[in-house]
Amino acid sequence: MIGGKKKIRGIYIELIDALNEAARSVHPEEFLCMIREDDGILSEMVLIPGTVYGDSHSFLNDWMAPVDFSLVGTMHSHPGYSNRPSPEDLSYFSNRGGVHIISCMPYDRNSWKAYNSRGEVMNLKIFSDTRDDCFDL
Repeated sequence: MIGGKKKIRGIYIELIDALNEAARSVHPEEFLCMIREDDGILSEMVLIPGTVYGDSHSFLNDWMAPVDFSLVGTMHSHPGYSNRPSPEDLSYFSNRGGVHIISCMPYDRNSWKAYNSRGEVMNLKIFSDTRDDCFDL
């Protein structure tokens, strides 16, 4: 279950690194998970049992997701070089609300984008959980 509307102000760089590592580990298939926020900062991947990774799609079983109002969206990878949402992604985003991260090859700190439920780019501040401030990539 994805929680209600929360003001998302940033993402931890460590979460971006974890998403990219997970994407590399299942490449050439798409990786998919839910994301948790803490105090308005995207902070953690939540892997859902029964998630299926495919070469052109992935899906997760919503009924296997925990009842957790800190879940605010999803993260997934595209095995190519585009992190723009597909028509299927846009349909999924509109039904799930929240924030959605897409990363693509080469799965590095510059290959991801955040989108809202309408598929519009969100500009998130980058934080580090080992530092108190934020920084630009």
